[in-house]
Amino acid sequence: MRVYITGGSGFFGRVLKRKFEEGGHTVIAPRSSEVDLLDGNAVAESVKEAAPELLVHSAAYYGGLGINVHEPDNLFHINTLMIANIYAAAAKAGVPKVQGIGSACAYPGHIDGDLIETEFWNGELHHSVVAYGFSKKLQEIAQQVYKKKMGMKTQLPLPTNLYGEHDVFGEYRSHVLAALVKRFADAKLSGAPSLTNWGTGSPIREFIYVDDAAEACYRLAMSDYEGRLNIGTGIGTSIKELSEMIATEVGYEGEILWDATKPDGIHRKVLEVTKMKSVLQWSPPTALRDGLRKTIRWYLANKEQADARP
Repeated sequence: MRVYITGGSGFFGRVLKRKFEEGGHTVIAPRSSEVDLLDGNAVAESVKEAAPELLVHSAAYYGGLGINVHEPDNLFHINTLMIANIYAAAAKAGVPKVQGIGSACAYPGHIDGDLIETEFWNGELHHSVVAYGFSKKLQEIAQQVYKKKMGMKTQLPLPTNLYGEHDVFGEYRSHVLAALVKRFADAKLSGAPSLTNWGTGSPIREFIYVDDAAEACYRLAMSDYEGRLNIGTGIGTSIKELSEMIATEVGYEGEILWDATKPDGIHRKVLEVTKMKSVLQWSPPTALRDGLRKTIRWYLANKEQADARP
């Protein structure tokens, strides 16, 4: 099968690309220097020339709380424009199947309990991620439009927080786990007697190792399932617990302080993954501590390069 992947050189896309190649598929994954996803004509020409049987839209402009606070306009504009261009190009080229990588950030912010697929449109997004989350939510509208008009088959996997090797570790663009890995590693290397984390440490988050998330999306692509599907572990971990785990793995023995004047974000974000296990006949095999160990080992071995990544 010919597979076109956007963002194929990124943190998640590079692993997804490897999964398809290992499965014996022909992968076309142009870099941003080759195809500007904000240029509709360039995208349309690239997709038409590739003539894929499956298009996976993995590219995204994203980051942690910092970027959501300072660049909501860019998060919305860039991701929305990429989605509009990609789906229009796929439709024009007659691509029979599109998998759009969504995000757990697209769920409503008020839900008390695990997030289940049927609650996807049941309320407003949390204010801390509304720009990015809504742009991801928009993919389902695109999928409905092109499915109705031309019978395009569509899938919307909704991964929880990803982590692993080759992640973005700089504080401005990184998500919480990668940012904490860098913070504790820096404190260890500098011999700092203490470090301060944002918030109270009480929020509950779910994390999935990037290789497991890519495996899930690959398995989903190989199935006939259509629609949205949570991709996660179903296991919540507090930021305080996560910090202590990272400190142990890094070998940091200083004091961990918390700045409660900084925002926590949504209190709990954990996916309900019963449907995922049923559809894929599979569960993520990598325990959080094992995945952390791999991530930290890679980061320390490639720290200078990882820290320089924009």
